[in-house]
Amino acid sequence: MFAALYWINAVLTLAALPLWLLAGQLTGRLRKARTLGRLRRTSWAALTATLLALLPTATTAALIGGALGSYGTVVMADRLYVQFPMILAALAVVLVKGLPGLWRTARVGGDAAEPVPVERARAAAGPWLVVPVQINAVVTAISLYLWWISPPLGRSAMVWWAVLLVAALALVVRQRRRRDALGSESGGVTRLVSVMRIAAASVVVLVVVGGGLVWSAERSRLPERHSANGHGDYDLGGGPDVPRAAAGHQHAVPVAASGRSVDSLTERDLSGPVRRFTLTARTARIRLDSGRTIDAWTFNGSSPGPELRVRQGDLVEVTLVNADIEAGVTLHWHGYDVPNAADGAAGVTQNAVAPGHRMKYRFRAKDAGSYWYHSHQQSAEQVQRGLYGALIVEPGPVKGADIAVLYREWGTDAVAGGARVFGTSDGLRRQRISPGTPVRLRLVNTVNDPVDLTLAGSPFRVAAIDGGELHGPGEIRGKALPMAAGGRYDLTFTMPAHPVELRRADTGGPALVLSPDGRGRAPAQATNGTFDPASYGTPTATPFGPGTRYDRHFTLNIDSSFGFFDGRPALRYRINGRVFPDIPNMVVREGETIKMTFVNRSDADHPMHLHGHHVQVLTRNGKRVTGASWRADSLNVAPGETYDVAFKADNPGLWMDHCHNLFHAKVGMMLHLAYAGVTTPYDSGTATPNQPE
Repeated sequence: MFAALYWINAVLTLAALPLWLLAGQLTGRLRKARTLGRLRRTSWAALTATLLALLPTATTAALIGGALGSYGTVVMADRLYVQFPMILAALAVVLVKGLPGLWRTARVGGDAAEPVPVERARAAAGPWLVVPVQINAVVTAISLYLWWISPPLGRSAMVWWAVLLVAALALVVRQRRRRDALGSESGGVTRLVSVMRIAAASVVVLVVVGGGLVWSAERSRLPERHSANGHGDYDLGGGPDVPRAAAGHQHAVPVAASGRSVDSLTERDLSGPVRRFTLTARTARIRLDSGRTIDAWTFNGSSPGPELRVRQGDLVEVTLVNADIEAGVTLHWHGYDVPNAADGAAGVTQNAVAPGHRMKYRFRAKDAGSYWYHSHQQSAEQVQRGLYGALIVEPGPVKGADIAVLYREWGTDAVAGGARVFGTSDGLRRQRISPGTPVRLRLVNTVNDPVDLTLAGSPFRVAAIDGGELHGPGEIRGKALPMAAGGRYDLTFTMPAHPVELRRADTGGPALVLSPDGRGRAPAQATNGTFDPASYGTPTATPFGPGTRYDRHFTLNIDSSFGFFDGRPALRYRINGRVFPDIPNMVVREGETIKMTFVNRSDADHPMHLHGHHVQVLTRNGKRVTGASWRADSLNVAPGETYDVAFKADNPGLWMDHCHNLFHAKVGMMLHLAYAGVTTPYDSGTATPNQPE
């Protein structure tokens, strides 16, 4: 609903602007009427245009007011302090002064051919009649800019009020001069001067706008080199000061000798069983179950890549080989809290692995659960082209059927055509399972958008979210399961004597049918509501609660705006009014307790993903989580939603924090969590081999 309101208001404002401009232009021409008939006709036209303009503007004000009541001042703060009061003030002035003045002028008596008396002309040219209409055009233009280009944040709110004040004063002064000049104008000379003024003003506007566009485009270009050590600024989250050198500020004095490089943050315990894998990134043609083939980027010739299954406690050692991916590749262990050196973020924890080269990753499989891996070099393209796979950490011997299901959508600018798949199945995939067998389905959403899946034919439990087991999960039947981009759900149930079917909650797409004999389908069933992690399961003690004292609190206000990114027009996705690489690092100290607040003021879903940490969800839209402890690494923040989350700063490093709609991260929605004293020797940028998004 928030997204719909966002676009309705934006379109209404767009529709209102030409109407207000027309009304303002007609009202301004009243002073030029030479006869009473002309004065009445122009007044009626101006009155009609004003009334037409009032409709979308008043509707916009009503919708913003309704949204304030529904979503609160935190979500609506970017509209609350500028657009909403500006619109209300402008509407009040035109209703009190502008419309009554136009009504009186339109009903003036006298013969149509009779010249307009000077006093009547001066009244028609009065600032209180003309400026209220014209100021609505100014407010609508400002509002349009704020809807589409740059929502106001912080001090910029005062800038826009200053712009409005200057515009209002200028209009009043101009209108007074025009009124006072009535009767002393020389027609031909006045028209010539007017034309010259319009021409000069047009040239100035074109120069200013054109120059501003060129300046904005050039200013938006990504640097040839930049470091995750600092982007010229940092965010302390309200916590104690951190020395500039320790924070890795790029303009700081050299880092102290005690500082740690990300390269030193490796797995220290190399004892015990070792599970070794080799993943070779190469281009290949893959075949879907339907027989369709796709030119893909693969690991070991397949997409998804090989499923990596290990036992909890194993030392995992994966060698990445790049056969022919020209841009280079990495391996990021999505949702697994590995040591920082193994995180696989190009330009942050390593250089991208070039063709013909290799790199080894080591980490201890400390936490059981469902995870996945993918390239974090040009990830918006490389993941979409197929460089991903499942990482499963088993807590012990597998009992029953344990099946990983990776949901995928082929068909974007990166891959021609289109297909929804579970693994490589774009249709009906069958698997035989004996009745009475315990079943665990490990669902992984590898696409950029949320997806709703459902399980038909059996009650089930959501046993885990993002690898974290839930306490006391209750039985569910027929509910839609909304999965964040990058997120995972583990479903458990006991196999019945009839088919069970996993599919999308809506129509179309692949289906996984489990049955005793490999035949049949689960009966169609309507979804029975939506699974809600905030109220699911049994509460238990957690590290964070209402009385927790947090060392730092970071607020991430999320919005979008049209503008330039890397020199090109783009819809940019911003955090606190900035885009990467200009978003300050969030600086923490090891051992601190951290709170983060996400506020989504945009019209799109943003699955926020912090590397190296899981967060505990505390509240959603101001209401506390009442179910089991909800730990997540891919948290979908829907339009108009707010979340409070918390985590312990217990994994030192430089960590990416970004939207896992990777196309959003590609155009701005990415920042870093930096531990004080940790630095990286790697750079990213157009002159380097590293482009993490």
